[in-house]
Amino acid sequence: MIIAITDRKISAKRDFLEQIENIAGAGPDMIILREKDLSEAEYKYLAVECARICSYYNVKFCVNSFIKIAKLIDNRRVQLPFRSFVSHLEELNGFDEVWVSVHTMDEAADAAALGATHLIYGNVFETSCKPGVEGKGIEELKEICKKVPVPVFAVGGINSLNASKVYSAGCEGICVRSFLMQSNDPQRYVAELRIWSSRGLSIRGGEK
Repeated sequence: MIIAITDRKISAKRDFLEQIENIAGAGPDMIILREKDLSEAEYKYLAVECARICSYYNVKFCVNSFIKIAKLIDNRRVQLPFRSFVSHLEELNGFDEVWVSVHTMDEAADAAALGATHLIYGNVFETSCKPGVEGKGIEELKEICKKVPVPVFAVGGINSLNASKVYSAGCEGICVRSFLMQSNDPQRYVAELRIWSSRGLSIRGGEK
């Protein structure tokens, strides 16, 4: 499973929604609108437009952090940082999918126990999103994938050259930001990532 995470500040297209449409048209499985610095009104506008684009291309759409807006636009899929997830548990009733970002085994176990449906672990490799922060590597990722009973996805510096390492750790999928947001040819890059996604399914299937 391939998940695209947005960042309008590094978009290859000056028109952010045009880049979103290019990415959606390339066929990822989901797009997470991660634009935390916007006001609620600004985020709602983009959420409505992104949801429309994703629906047209049959791509899942996920709201990041703005729980109220997810409810307003009737989107039953939300993604939250671990601390925000813990703080807003009572507001998450009714969501079909609750994606939680975690950074340690303890956070992963707690999030799963508290009702997270999917986990995003990172940053696995060094990433421009967190300059100067060393990548965590895949050892703890392997442990989380093995011990936590919900699907685990990896994020942080993932591209077509290192995706195989992530899938070999047991992940259900990958999250990519700059690799797609900065691309003038997301169709090509999603196709490259899809190869590793298919191989990852084969690897996990062979282990069962």
